[in-house]
Amino acid sequence: MKRYPAILTGLMLLAPAAVLAATNAAAVWEGSIKTPNGDLGVVFNLHRDGDKWAGEMDVPMQGVTGLPLANVKVDGAAIGFTMPGQGDPHYDGKLSDDGKSISGNLNAGGQQIPLDLKWKSEPKAVEKAAPSNTGDVQALEGVWEGVLDANGTQLHVRFNFTRNADGSIAATFDSLDQGVNGVPVASIARTGDTVKLEIKTVSISYEGTLNKDASAMTGNLIQMGMPVPLNLQRKKAEKKN
Repeated sequence: MKRYPAILTGLMLLAPAAVLAATNAAAVWEGSIKTPNGDLGVVFNLHRDGDKWAGEMDVPMQGVTGLPLANVKVDGAAIGFTMPGQGDPHYDGKLSDDGKSISGNLNAGGQQIPLDLKWKSEPKAVEKAAPSNTGDVQALEGVWEGVLDANGTQLHVRFNFTRNADGSIAATFDSLDQGVNGVPVASIARTGDTVKLEIKTVSISYEGTLNKDASAMTGNLIQMGMPVPLNLQRKKAEKKN
């Protein structure tokens, strides 16, 4: 009889660790989405950011790295997040008891696409470095819009340049027709009338030439070494009553 308390104590000590393993979604997860053009590999980095959950998505075949996820939620074994894209595709999954896999579905365009994920590694550290500025980039402050011809498909894109408290400029990129918003621009450089932008998360860069009154730019968006013409127009500020 004296042995039972010791055994029960041992089981109680093991229980918290087992519960933690079953609900620890913080990790790098990988899987593949079946598409008409074949399987598309995806990688998700889920982690804590202060008191909230956060995550990023990689699509290696498309050169996408560290694209932020939205609405990341973990409730026990239930995991959900919204991916960038048209219609805000949402993933809902359930963590396995051993914490090594997630079974779930990607809800996109009214369809449920099975997407199971496997544990790959501990979560990756995420750097929150401010975008680098080179030259007189303050003149870019504002919203710039243009239309990109992607193999016959017209895509409306937008760059948002905002001034930080220290006077530096930060920028984000939106692909409006694809439902992709707020992609951070890593570097902003200006030499004379030439402007260069780098968007590392989606392996895109832009190089354009400012006109005399800095109201427009003519240039190219470059992805995977392929330049596509993209002219940008500064959007006029709306008058406030």
